[in-house]
Amino acid sequence: MSLMWVLVASGLYAEIAIITILLLPFISSRVWNRLFKSNFVAWFSSYASFYFRACVVALGLTVFEAWRQVRDKSEMYHEYKSDPSNFKAGTEALYLMKLFRAQRNLYISGFALFLWFVFNRLVRLIADHARVTAAGEASLAQAKSASEAARRLMNDAAKKHGDSGDASKQDNTALLTERDALKAKLEAESIARKSAENKLDAIKKQAEQTAKEYDRVSAECQKLQRELTALTGDGGDKKKD
Repeated sequence: MSLMWVLVASGLYAEIAIITILLLPFISSRVWNRLFKSNFVAWFSSYASFYFRACVVALGLTVFEAWRQVRDKSEMYHEYKSDPSNFKAGTEALYLMKLFRAQRNLYISGFALFLWFVFNRLVRLIADHARVTAAGEASLAQAKSASEAARRLMNDAAKKHGDSGDASKQDNTALLTERDALKAKLEAESIARKSAENKLDAIKKQAEQTAKEYDRVSAECQKLQRELTALTGDGGDKKKD
């Protein structure tokens, strides 16, 4: 195996190892996200697009070269088998070995190119998942704080409402007491007014009776006075005679 195919095979094995590590379930995406945000990885990721395209081009060229070698070795083997005079067991094994190596290189380069796309996609998905998880946790924490604040406000409002309810109950009790006192006072004043009216009526009746009695007595007095005058006049006339 030449140096180029050794490098391609090493890259394939490295991709398999890295993808296997990335797929380990006990390593969370937040750990990978912190690793991706490190200074070295951040510096490397600034050129990630260039490196990705360069590796795609290089692996694509190796795939094309491996495919070309497979085609050439296959044509050479078929040409060799088409001439029975040159057919030898050792020579056939040599051609088959070269064809096998070319096919092996094609498989290695093809899988390396495929896993390179898988690796790039997996890293992006892990980073996106870590960002979404962090955003979800932040939203959840914000929602919890908002719910706690709303609960505190509701409790404060309930307490204020309870205090205002107690105060309103006390005010209502005071108003009812004052109303009852005013009602009792009004009833007492009404009774006193009725009593005063009754007394006034009695006084009026007594005054009327007194006036009538006075008129009667005055009339009798005048009558007696007239009778007395008449008697006095009759006595004077008799003395003159």
